[in-house]
Amino acid sequence: MNQFWLALITGLTTGGLSCFAVQGGLLTSALAQEGIGNQPGKQNIKYLKEKSILMFLAAKLIAYTLLGFLLGALGSVIVISIKFQAFLQILVGFYMLATAARLLNLHPVFKYFVIQPPTSLLKLVRKSSQVKSFFAPALLGFLTILIPCGVTQAMMLLAIASGGAIWGAGIMFFFVLGTSPVFFLIGLAATELLKNKSFAIVAAIFITILGITSINSGQIIRGSAHTLQNYWKVISGSDIIQGSASIKDGKQEVTIEVTSRGYKSNTNTLKLGVPVKLTLITNNIFSCARAFVIPSLDYSKVLPQTGKTVVEFTPKTLGQLTYTCSMGMYSGSFNVVE
Repeated sequence: MNQFWLALITGLTTGGLSCFAVQGGLLTSALAQEGIGNQPGKQNIKYLKEKSILMFLAAKLIAYTLLGFLLGALGSVIVISIKFQAFLQILVGFYMLATAARLLNLHPVFKYFVIQPPTSLLKLVRKSSQVKSFFAPALLGFLTILIPCGVTQAMMLLAIASGGAIWGAGIMFFFVLGTSPVFFLIGLAATELLKNKSFAIVAAIFITILGITSINSGQIIRGSAHTLQNYWKVISGSDIIQGSASIKDGKQEVTIEVTSRGYKSNTNTLKLGVPVKLTLITNNIFSCARAFVIPSLDYSKVLPQTGKTVVEFTPKTLGQLTYTCSMGMYSGSFNVVE
Protein backbone atom coordinates (compact mmCIF):
# COMPACT_ATOMS: atom_id res chain seq x y z
CA MET A 1 0.00 0.00 0.00
CA ASN A 2 2.95 2.33 0.60
CA GLN A 3 3.80 2.09 -3.11
CA PHE A 4 0.26 3.15 -3.96
CA TRP A 5 0.53 6.18 -1.67
CA LEU A 6 3.91 7.06 -3.19
CA ALA A 7 2.46 6.79 -6.69
CA LEU A 8 -0.54 8.97 -5.75
CA ILE A 9 1.59 11.66 -4.08
CA THR A 10 4.05 11.66 -7.00
CA GLY A 11 1.14 12.16 -9.39
CA LEU A 12 -0.31 14.98 -7.30
CA THR A 13 3.02 16.82 -7.20
CA THR A 14 5.71 16.29 -9.81
CA GLY A 15 3.78 13.93 -12.06
CA GLY A 16 0.99 16.32 -12.95
CA LEU A 17 3.34 19.10 -14.02
CA SER A 18 5.73 16.80 -15.87
CA CYS A 19 3.01 14.88 -17.71
CA PHE A 20 1.15 18.01 -18.75
CA ALA A 21 4.35 19.47 -20.19
CA VAL A 22 4.61 16.40 -22.44
CA GLN A 23 0.97 15.45 -23.04
CA GLY A 24 -0.74 18.82 -22.78
CA GLY A 25 -0.74 19.18 -26.54
CA LEU A 26 -3.09 16.23 -26.92
CA LEU A 27 -5.49 17.67 -24.36
CA THR A 28 -5.31 21.04 -26.11
CA SER A 29 -6.18 19.34 -29.39
CA ALA A 30 -9.15 17.69 -27.72
CA LEU A 31 -10.45 21.01 -26.39
CA ALA A 32 -9.89 22.77 -29.68
CA GLN A 33 -12.29 20.54 -31.57
CA GLU A 34 -14.56 22.50 -33.84
CA GLY A 35 -17.56 20.81 -32.27
CA ILE A 36 -16.71 22.41 -28.92
CA GLY A 37 -15.44 25.79 -29.92
CA ASN A 38 -18.41 26.64 -32.13
CA GLN A 39 -21.10 25.82 -29.59
CA PRO A 40 -23.16 28.90 -28.61
CA GLY A 41 -23.39 30.03 -24.99
CA LYS A 42 -20.61 30.31 -22.42
CA GLN A 43 -22.21 27.83 -20.01
CA ASN A 44 -22.58 25.23 -22.75
CA ILE A 45 -18.96 25.70 -23.85
CA LYS A 46 -17.75 25.33 -20.26
CA TYR A 47 -19.83 22.17 -19.80
CA LEU A 48 -18.49 20.65 -23.02
CA LYS A 49 -14.90 21.48 -22.11
CA GLU A 50 -15.24 19.96 -18.65
CA LYS A 51 -16.86 16.83 -20.05
CA SER A 52 -14.14 16.54 -22.69
CA ILE A 53 -11.40 16.81 -20.06
CA LEU A 54 -13.09 14.14 -17.94
CA MET A 55 -13.38 11.81 -20.94
CA PHE A 56 -9.72 12.45 -21.78
CA LEU A 57 -8.63 11.67 -18.20
CA ALA A 58 -10.86 8.60 -17.84
CA ALA A 59 -9.43 7.05 -21.01
CA LYS A 60 -5.91 7.88 -19.85
CA LEU A 61 -6.57 6.24 -16.48
CA ILE A 62 -7.85 3.06 -18.12
CA ALA A 63 -4.93 2.93 -20.56
CA TYR A 64 -2.24 3.26 -17.92
CA THR A 65 -3.94 0.84 -15.53
CA LEU A 66 -3.90 -1.79 -18.28
CA LEU A 67 -0.27 -0.95 -19.01
CA GLY A 68 0.59 -1.32 -15.31
CA PHE A 69 -1.13 -4.71 -15.26
CA LEU A 70 1.00 -5.90 -18.17
CA LEU A 71 4.22 -4.44 -16.73
CA GLY A 72 3.53 -6.00 -13.33
CA ALA A 73 2.86 -9.37 -14.96
CA LEU A 74 6.16 -9.09 -16.80
CA GLY A 75 7.93 -8.24 -13.55
CA SER A 76 6.46 -11.32 -11.86
CA VAL A 77 8.13 -13.48 -14.50
CA ILE A 78 11.41 -11.60 -14.77
CA VAL A 79 13.15 -11.20 -11.40
CA ILE A 80 14.95 -7.86 -11.27
CA SER A 81 18.11 -7.96 -9.16
CA ILE A 82 18.75 -5.32 -6.52
CA LYS A 83 21.68 -3.82 -8.41
CA PHE A 84 19.80 -3.78 -11.72
CA GLN A 85 16.91 -1.99 -10.02
CA ALA A 86 19.42 0.54 -8.69
CA PHE A 87 20.78 1.02 -12.22
CA LEU A 88 17.28 1.62 -13.57
CA GLN A 89 16.58 4.26 -10.92
CA ILE A 90 19.84 6.06 -11.68
CA LEU A 91 19.13 5.91 -15.42
CA VAL A 92 15.63 7.33 -14.96
CA GLY A 93 17.06 10.04 -12.71
CA PHE A 94 19.48 11.20 -15.40
CA TYR A 95 16.68 11.09 -17.96
CA MET A 96 14.59 13.36 -15.72
CA LEU A 97 17.48 15.83 -15.45
CA ALA A 98 17.76 15.83 -19.24
CA THR A 99 14.00 16.39 -19.46
CA ALA A 100 14.27 19.40 -17.15
CA ALA A 101 17.10 20.79 -19.27
CA ARG A 102 14.96 20.32 -22.38
CA LEU A 103 12.04 22.22 -20.81
CA LEU A 104 14.39 25.11 -20.07
CA ASN A 105 15.96 24.98 -23.56
CA LEU A 106 19.45 24.88 -22.04
CA HIS A 107 20.97 23.30 -25.15
CA PRO A 108 19.66 21.89 -28.46
CA VAL A 109 21.14 18.48 -27.62
CA PHE A 110 18.50 17.91 -24.94
CA LYS A 111 15.74 17.82 -27.53
CA TYR A 112 16.92 14.32 -28.38
CA PHE A 113 16.10 13.11 -24.86
CA VAL A 114 12.51 12.38 -25.81
CA ILE A 115 11.19 8.86 -26.13
CA GLN A 116 9.12 8.85 -29.29
CA PRO A 117 6.77 6.14 -30.52
CA PRO A 118 7.19 4.76 -34.05
CA THR A 119 6.47 7.23 -36.85
CA SER A 120 3.38 5.30 -37.89
CA LEU A 121 1.88 5.69 -34.40
CA LEU A 122 2.76 9.38 -34.29
CA LYS A 123 0.85 9.81 -37.53
CA LEU A 124 -2.10 8.02 -35.94
CA VAL A 125 -2.03 10.47 -33.02
CA ARG A 126 -1.92 13.50 -35.30
CA LYS A 127 -4.71 12.14 -37.40
CA SER A 128 -6.81 11.41 -34.32
CA SER A 129 -6.42 14.99 -33.08
CA GLN A 130 -8.25 16.16 -36.19
CA VAL A 131 -11.25 13.90 -35.70
CA LYS A 132 -14.35 16.08 -35.36
CA SER A 133 -16.05 13.81 -32.93
CA PHE A 134 -17.17 14.31 -29.36
CA PHE A 135 -15.41 11.07 -28.46
CA ALA A 136 -12.07 12.32 -29.77
CA PRO A 137 -10.93 13.42 -26.26
CA ALA A 138 -11.30 9.83 -25.03
CA LEU A 139 -9.26 8.51 -27.94
CA LEU A 140 -6.56 11.11 -27.39
CA GLY A 141 -6.50 10.35 -23.67
CA PHE A 142 -5.90 6.70 -24.45
CA LEU A 143 -3.12 7.58 -26.89
CA THR A 144 -1.13 9.43 -24.19
CA ILE A 145 0.25 5.99 -23.39
CA LEU A 146 2.45 6.45 -26.48
CA ILE A 147 4.19 9.56 -25.10
CA PRO A 148 4.94 9.04 -21.38
CA CYS A 149 6.86 11.74 -19.53
CA GLY A 150 9.99 11.03 -17.49
CA VAL A 151 8.09 10.73 -14.19
CA THR A 152 5.60 8.33 -15.79
CA GLN A 153 8.49 6.20 -17.02
CA ALA A 154 9.81 6.04 -13.46
CA MET A 155 6.41 4.78 -12.30
CA MET A 156 6.44 2.22 -15.12
CA LEU A 157 9.75 0.88 -13.81
CA LEU A 158 8.24 0.73 -10.33
CA ALA A 159 5.32 -1.25 -11.77
CA ILE A 160 7.75 -3.74 -13.32
CA ALA A 161 9.68 -4.02 -10.04
CA SER A 162 6.43 -4.68 -8.13
CA GLY A 163 6.48 -8.24 -9.45
CA GLY A 164 2.71 -8.62 -9.72
CA ALA A 165 0.04 -7.67 -12.25
CA ILE A 166 -2.38 -6.31 -9.64
CA TRP A 167 0.35 -4.31 -7.91
CA GLY A 168 1.57 -2.91 -11.23
CA ALA A 169 -1.96 -1.93 -12.22
CA GLY A 170 -2.50 -0.29 -8.82
CA ILE A 171 0.72 1.74 -9.03
CA MET A 172 -0.15 3.15 -12.46
CA PHE A 173 -3.81 3.68 -11.49
CA PHE A 174 -2.99 5.77 -8.43
CA PHE A 175 -0.22 7.68 -10.21
CA VAL A 176 -2.47 8.72 -13.10
CA LEU A 177 -5.30 9.42 -10.65
CA GLY A 178 -2.91 11.78 -8.85
CA THR A 179 -2.06 13.62 -12.06
CA SER A 180 -5.74 14.08 -12.96
CA PRO A 181 -6.53 17.16 -10.77
CA VAL A 182 -3.61 19.05 -12.32
CA PHE A 183 -4.73 18.08 -15.81
CA PHE A 184 -8.32 19.09 -15.11
CA LEU A 185 -7.55 22.48 -13.56
CA ILE A 186 -4.85 23.41 -16.03
CA GLY A 187 -6.78 21.97 -18.95
CA LEU A 188 -9.38 24.73 -18.76
CA ALA A 189 -6.69 27.15 -19.89
CA ALA A 190 -4.51 24.65 -21.73
CA THR A 191 -4.27 26.50 -25.03
CA GLU A 192 -2.37 29.40 -23.45
CA LEU A 193 -0.54 27.73 -20.59
CA LEU A 194 2.18 25.97 -22.55
CA LYS A 195 3.21 29.30 -24.05
CA ASN A 196 4.07 30.59 -20.57
CA LYS A 197 7.76 30.13 -19.79
CA SER A 198 7.13 30.27 -16.03
CA PHE A 199 5.27 26.94 -16.28
CA ALA A 200 8.31 25.32 -17.89
CA ILE A 201 10.54 26.68 -15.11
CA VAL A 202 8.31 25.35 -12.31
CA ALA A 203 8.00 21.96 -14.00
CA ALA A 204 11.77 21.81 -14.58
CA ILE A 205 12.52 22.55 -10.91
CA PHE A 206 10.23 19.78 -9.67
CA ILE A 207 11.55 17.31 -12.24
CA THR A 208 15.15 18.18 -11.30
CA ILE A 209 14.44 17.51 -7.61
CA LEU A 210 12.81 14.19 -8.42
CA GLY A 211 15.67 13.28 -10.78
CA ILE A 212 18.31 13.94 -8.11
CA THR A 213 16.24 11.96 -5.60
CA SER A 214 15.98 9.04 -8.02
CA ILE A 215 19.75 9.00 -8.65
CA ASN A 216 20.45 9.20 -4.93
CA SER A 217 18.01 6.35 -4.20
CA GLY A 218 19.71 4.24 -6.85
CA GLN A 219 23.08 4.91 -5.24
CA ILE A 220 21.70 3.84 -1.86
CA ILE A 221 20.20 0.64 -3.26
CA ARG A 222 23.49 -0.34 -4.88
CA GLY A 223 25.27 0.26 -1.57
CA SER A 224 27.44 3.14 -2.77
CA ALA A 225 29.19 5.44 -0.32
CA HIS A 226 28.46 8.37 -2.63
CA THR A 227 25.00 9.43 -1.46
CA LEU A 228 23.60 12.71 -0.22
CA GLN A 229 23.09 11.20 3.23
CA ASN A 230 26.72 10.11 3.50
CA TYR A 231 27.97 13.47 2.27
CA TRP A 232 25.89 15.13 4.97
CA LYS A 233 27.34 12.81 7.61
CA VAL A 234 30.85 13.86 6.60
CA ILE A 235 29.99 17.56 6.51
CA SER A 236 28.12 17.52 9.81
CA GLY A 237 30.56 15.15 11.53
CA SER A 238 27.71 12.89 12.64
CA ASP A 239 29.32 9.66 11.35
CA ILE A 240 30.97 8.79 14.64
CA ILE A 241 32.09 5.19 15.18
CA GLN A 242 30.29 3.71 18.15
CA GLY A 243 31.39 0.79 20.31
CA SER A 244 31.46 -2.63 18.66
CA ALA A 245 28.50 -4.98 18.98
CA SER A 246 28.42 -7.40 21.89
CA ILE A 247 29.57 -10.94 21.10
CA LYS A 248 27.67 -14.00 22.28
CA ASP A 249 28.43 -17.59 21.24
CA GLY A 250 30.99 -16.25 18.77
CA LYS A 251 28.51 -13.98 16.99
CA GLN A 252 28.10 -10.21 17.00
CA GLU A 253 24.57 -9.45 18.16
CA VAL A 254 22.94 -6.42 16.58
CA THR A 255 19.36 -5.18 16.81
CA ILE A 256 17.63 -2.87 14.36
CA GLU A 257 14.27 -1.37 15.26
CA VAL A 258 12.27 -0.92 12.07
CA THR A 259 9.80 1.97 12.11
CA SER A 260 7.56 3.44 9.44
CA ARG A 261 10.14 6.22 9.08
CA GLY A 262 13.28 4.14 8.86
CA TYR A 263 15.76 2.14 10.90
CA LYS A 264 17.35 2.55 14.34
CA SER A 265 20.30 0.29 15.18
CA ASN A 266 21.88 -0.24 18.60
CA THR A 267 25.34 0.06 17.02
CA ASN A 268 26.94 1.24 13.80
CA THR A 269 30.17 -0.75 14.08
CA LEU A 270 30.95 -4.36 13.16
CA LYS A 271 34.18 -6.37 13.31
CA LEU A 272 35.61 -7.81 10.13
CA GLY A 273 35.36 -11.60 9.79
CA VAL A 274 33.17 -12.13 12.86
CA PRO A 275 29.71 -13.65 12.19
CA VAL A 276 26.75 -11.33 12.80
CA LYS A 277 23.33 -12.19 14.17
CA LEU A 278 21.13 -9.28 13.09
CA THR A 279 17.65 -9.10 14.63
CA LEU A 280 15.09 -6.88 12.89
CA ILE A 281 12.12 -5.88 15.03
CA THR A 282 8.91 -4.58 13.43
CA ASN A 283 5.83 -3.31 15.23
CA ASN A 284 2.78 -2.50 13.12
CA ILE A 285 4.87 -1.21 10.20
CA PHE A 286 3.20 -0.21 6.92
CA SER A 287 5.93 1.70 5.06
CA CYS A 288 8.43 0.36 2.52
CA ALA A 289 10.92 0.02 5.41
CA ARG A 290 9.53 -3.53 5.64
CA ALA A 291 11.27 -4.34 2.34
CA PHE A 292 14.72 -4.74 3.90
CA VAL A 293 17.80 -4.91 1.66
CA ILE A 294 21.54 -5.36 2.22
CA PRO A 295 22.90 -4.57 -1.27
CA SER A 296 26.47 -5.89 -0.93
CA LEU A 297 25.14 -9.24 0.31
CA ASP A 298 22.44 -9.34 -2.37
CA TYR A 299 19.99 -9.94 0.47
CA SER A 300 16.37 -8.78 0.40
CA LYS A 301 13.35 -9.76 2.46
CA VAL A 302 9.89 -8.38 3.14
CA LEU A 303 9.63 -8.22 6.92
CA PRO A 304 6.41 -9.10 8.76
CA GLN A 305 4.18 -6.21 9.74
CA THR A 306 4.86 -7.12 13.36
CA GLY A 307 7.48 -9.58 14.56
CA LYS A 308 11.18 -10.47 14.61
CA THR A 309 13.40 -11.50 11.72
CA VAL A 310 16.95 -12.83 12.16
CA VAL A 311 19.59 -12.35 9.47
CA GLU A 312 23.01 -13.98 9.80
CA PHE A 313 26.07 -13.02 7.76
CA THR A 314 29.79 -12.41 8.08
CA PRO A 315 31.35 -9.03 7.14
CA LYS A 316 34.17 -9.72 4.67
CA THR A 317 35.09 -6.22 3.52
CA LEU A 318 36.31 -3.22 5.45
CA GLY A 319 34.38 0.01 5.16
CA GLN A 320 30.70 0.82 4.91
CA LEU A 321 27.99 -1.85 4.86
CA THR A 322 24.72 -0.26 3.78
CA TYR A 323 21.21 -1.48 4.52
CA THR A 324 18.13 0.12 3.03
CA CYS A 325 14.53 -0.29 2.00
CA SER A 326 13.93 -1.57 -1.53
CA MET A 327 13.20 1.94 -2.81
CA GLY A 328 16.17 3.70 -1.25
CA MET A 329 13.94 5.96 0.83
CA TYR A 330 15.16 4.75 4.23
CA SER A 331 18.67 3.59 4.93
CA GLY A 332 21.47 3.11 7.44
CA SER A 333 24.94 1.60 7.54
CA PHE A 334 27.55 -0.21 9.61
CA ASN A 335 31.23 0.66 9.74
CA VAL A 336 33.18 -2.59 9.31
CA VAL A 337 36.50 -2.35 11.17
CA GLU A 338 39.34 -4.72 12.08
